[in-house]
Amino acid sequence: MTKTGLVSYLILLVCGGILSTAGVDSTYNFIVHTKLCERMLIALITLDVIYVFIRVVDKIHWLGNLHVWLDQKTFGFLFKSNSIIIKELMLLLEPGERAAFDRLMESQRTEIAQSIFSQLAEDQSIFENLLRRGIFRSWILYWIMIYGVFVFLLLSVLSFSKLIIATTIDTKAFFTSIWVIAILHLILSILQGYNLISVTKRIIREIAYLHQGEIVSILRNRMKQS
Repeated sequence: MTKTGLVSYLILLVCGGILSTAGVDSTYNFIVHTKLCERMLIALITLDVIYVFIRVVDKIHWLGNLHVWLDQKTFGFLFKSNSIIIKELMLLLEPGERAAFDRLMESQRTEIAQSIFSQLAEDQSIFENLLRRGIFRSWILYWIMIYGVFVFLLLSVLSFSKLIIATTIDTKAFFTSIWVIAILHLILSILQGYNLISVTKRIIREIAYLHQGEIVSILRNRMKQS
C-alpha cells in the first residue's frame, strides 16, 4: 500500500510539474489540438512512465528507512510513539527500577522495548487486537499522506515560480488549488499523527495490563544484562 501510494504521488508530481512549468492553458491547448496519433503516442509514453515507476518502486527495500527519515524531518510522531511505548512499559516497574531504567541510553531502552514485543509476538491475540484497531493501516495512511505533503509542497514552489513569470488567471487558480491541497495534506497528516499517538497509548496500556507479569520479567532480565 505504501508503494502504491508512492507511485501515485510520483505520477501526480510529474503531471503537476508539467502543468506548473508549461502552464495550464498551454497544456490544455496542446492536448486539444494534437492529432489522434500524437494522443496515442502521449498515452503510450504515459503508460511507460507509470510502468517504470511501478518497477522501480517495487524494487525499493529501504522504504522503512525513508519513513524514519521523513518522520524525523517533519512531525516526529514515530519518535513520540516510541517514547510513549517506553514510558508505558516503565510504569510497570517499581520506582527504583524506573529510575534505573530511565538512566539507560535511549538506544538501550528502545532495544529492550523491541525485545519485549518480539517475545510477545507469539501471542496471536495481540496481533489480532492490533489488526482490529487498525494500527497498521493508520501508520500506512500516515506515511502516504507525508508523501503527499512533500509532493504538493514541491508543486507549490513550481506553480508559484510559474505565477511570478506569467501572472494569469489560470496560473493563479492552479497555484491556489495546489497550495490548498498542500495545506490539507499537512493538516490531515498532523491529525493522523496525533490519532496514532492516542491509539498507540491505549493499545500499549491494554497489552501492559494483560501481560504485566511477563513484561516485568523481561524488563528486569534485560536491565540486568544492560
